[in-house]
Amino acid sequence: MDDIISLSSGSGEDSDVEVVGVYSDTENKAEAIPFIRGGWVNLAAYTPFVIDITGRRWALPPPRRRRRRDPGGPVEVVDLSDNNLSDHSDPGPEDEEEEDDGFGDPEPLCRQSLSLVYSTMEENYPEGTLQLLSDLLQPRFFPPIDITTHLLRGILLDPQCPDFLCLEAYTLLMRTQRHNHTDQTTIPWDWELLTSVMAAEQSRGRRLCCEVVRMLLQYVVQTMEDDFRVKLSFRDLHHSIAKATLSCDVRFTQVRDVINWLFAAIVKSTGDKDNMSADIELKTQKEKDEHLKMVFLLQKMLSFALEVDRSPALNSSKLSGELFHTLISTVCLRQHRMLMLETLESRLLRCKLIEHLLHHASPQKTPLPMSLSLLLHFLHNATLPPDPTDGAESWRKWEELVQLLWMLLLSYEEVMKGHLRSAVTERGGYGRAPIQTVNDSLSRLAVQEAIEAILSRAQADLGQDLPPHVHESLTYLQDHLLASSH
Repeated sequence: MDDIISLSSGSGEDSDVEVVGVYSDTENKAEAIPFIRGGWVNLAAYTPFVIDITGRRWALPPPRRRRRRDPGGPVEVVDLSDNNLSDHSDPGPEDEEEEDDGFGDPEPLCRQSLSLVYSTMEENYPEGTLQLLSDLLQPRFFPPIDITTHLLRGILLDPQCPDFLCLEAYTLLMRTQRHNHTDQTTIPWDWELLTSVMAAEQSRGRRLCCEVVRMLLQYVVQTMEDDFRVKLSFRDLHHSIAKATLSCDVRFTQVRDVINWLFAAIVKSTGDKDNMSADIELKTQKEKDEHLKMVFLLQKMLSFALEVDRSPALNSSKLSGELFHTLISTVCLRQHRMLMLETLESRLLRCKLIEHLLHHASPQKTPLPMSLSLLLHFLHNATLPPDPTDGAESWRKWEELVQLLWMLLLSYEEVMKGHLRSAVTERGGYGRAPIQTVNDSLSRLAVQEAIEAILSRAQADLGQDLPPHVHESLTYLQDHLLASSH
């Protein structure tokens, strides 16, 4: 540019726009085209514009976010020549320093900006409440606890609230949680609320649909998980939400609640399709999908219960014992048992629970601790009862036994390699896996004898050989045992 002349329409706080006259790159300044460019100073996010006095239209490059922008300051002057329009979006060294590289610390929304929100809450106008909050929520701002409590209890859990409003309330709760993690002092739910909702969901006359219950569980687990991670980074799990609600040391009654809810969700997620019309089957399938999601969420809660205290080994014994007694005291089908085991998050808890099940299925008991030698003992002795769903396929109980042995072996290996019996705050200090004990050292002959023993027992029970795929799985198990014991 040859020259720049700045003209202002006013001065001080009374000036709404700054007018800039720009002479383009030309020898004859009399032919130069003047421009004015301005921004409304009363807007927080001002939009620049260009007016060509001669009537021609000039495109501006898209604006970039700035870390600090003074809405009342002078507007930016840019070179609008053709050579520079395409390059204007590339930040220079000074621009790179001004680029917004983060949102900063979260701040509560001020009461003045929430006045309309409170008005809609008092008038019981959820549509207005949700719309206003959706507009106000930004990455750096979060509402106070009384508003999140209203979103949860007054909208999401209101039986009279339409489904789409429940979904919007849930979305806003999760957005708020993402921008500002709650802790014990700011969570809008408590155990009494969760218990009442889960009890209503399990009763025949429940008023809340299973999707709303699942959304509540999702939000509860998200608050627990975010708080757990923060407290773990500060080695302060004692003050976490999970410790206050799911500690096996001081809140085991509530842990039992989770186990009961888990078994109910497992049964409901594996329903029977017989004698159903197409519409009922579709509705039932949607409910089954929601209950399956609840299974994973409740398993996540059990994993918090396992890890939040100082001794996961002790907690795994308590939890696995409770799960085992619940399994054997109810008419539990194979699909229920396998879903329970396959969805368990903690490999330590899965290992302990399978150990209980196989001990129960072995007539001959042994004092051996969990080890590869104990797994050989189960190969020699464990026999599962038939399942009501097997029909004429009596070999399926042997297939299940082989699956349990595989799961036990793989879970045990993960427990040892990950030091999962130690507190979660101490595992980072271990540099290598524990050294194998004498009970983990197996001879090739002992492994072969154990495999031959289970094949012989299965043939005597069935009157024929196991199906090829079960026999093949046992062969792979033998190879894996031999590799693991050296």
